[in-house]
Amino acid sequence: MPPEPFPSRAEGGAALVLTVEERGRETVVSLAGPLNVATEAGAWRPLREVLSRRPAVPSRLTLDLKGLTALDLNGSAQILAALEEAEKSGRQAALTGLPASLEAIFSLARGAMREPLPPAPPRVSFWEETGRSAMTLVRDLRALTFFLGELTAEFLRLVIRPWRFNWRGVAVAAERSGIDAVPIVALVSFLVGLIIAFQAAMITKIFGAEIYVATLVGVSVVRELGPLIAAIVLAGRSGSAFSAELGAMRVAEEIDALTTMGLSPVRELALPRVLAQVLTAPVVSLIACFVGVFGGSLVLLGLGYTAITYWSMAVENVSLATFLIGFFKSFVFGFTVGAVGCQRGLAAGDGPGAVGEATTSGVVTNIVVIAILDSLFAVVFYVVGV
Repeated sequence: MPPEPFPSRAEGGAALVLTVEERGRETVVSLAGPLNVATEAGAWRPLREVLSRRPAVPSRLTLDLKGLTALDLNGSAQILAALEEAEKSGRQAALTGLPASLEAIFSLARGAMREPLPPAPPRVSFWEETGRSAMTLVRDLRALTFFLGELTAEFLRLVIRPWRFNWRGVAVAAERSGIDAVPIVALVSFLVGLIIAFQAAMITKIFGAEIYVATLVGVSVVRELGPLIAAIVLAGRSGSAFSAELGAMRVAEEIDALTTMGLSPVRELALPRVLAQVLTAPVVSLIACFVGVFGGSLVLLGLGYTAITYWSMAVENVSLATFLIGFFKSFVFGFTVGAVGCQRGLAAGDGPGAVGEATTSGVVTNIVVIAILDSLFAVVFYVVGV
């Protein structure tokens, strides 16, 4: 039977010619031209048709490669796959005529395909995963404890010798982490105050006591929501920035350079940021409280009450103790945001993903710690009676 050529045009004008010739019980498939990633998939259709026919008697498939002019790993894999498929269909498969210049790339592909796949990782049981999580938590608590101890020591040195500290760094960090965060904190507080007042008005309207919405908004925002909203927004904005900045410095080995020069990274990098966050968090929290109460006033104004009535009811029931509790929380939350963010950045690992991991860990840890502290404060103040 005369051979049938099947040309396939590849990139750059090169063509792969596939010829199928039947010689009794032997089928010879000759390839001429380049066989690489640019070869069209349709070039293998005649060979697929040959392989799809199940031979009734033992037969042989020979791939003649002496006409190949170019070969890459992709083409080598296609040849090996065709040989394997032919053997599965009951034929004796062989190849011949491979040019010596292409033997190296073909051997490399054949060796790679013969290597067994790596075994699947063992399945981690529930108790093992729980143990790993517990050990990770213990390591995190230990690292945070050591960092807080070192931060406290540096703060005491600052109190003793304040003139030997970089206060300009505190001012720059305060502007970036506090003042620049006011717009987003104010927006979130405004919306939260508006939502709380609207939901409370829907309930109190049943009893004709909508005016008490002002008391609810005033006390809840000043005592709880204002400091909490400010802390969470600062954790997602400023705390993450601290983690990213210090994490990038750790990856770039700038932290190691400071240590080599005899300088403390905690004093030079972490302490200014923590001080800036502690000083600006109460101011941001006060702004959040005012904007949140103002947001609630729009609901009462829509119900027909005057602004004087709303603000008098809102401010009248906010005692000095309530104000001081919110102010105290803002200091603690500010310290938490700065300290946790800096600690995660200084503890960042190596590699391209270290900065992202440090930033994510800093935000998540900050939110969890803030929630735990706020819950503890609520219980303690309830027991104390303030």
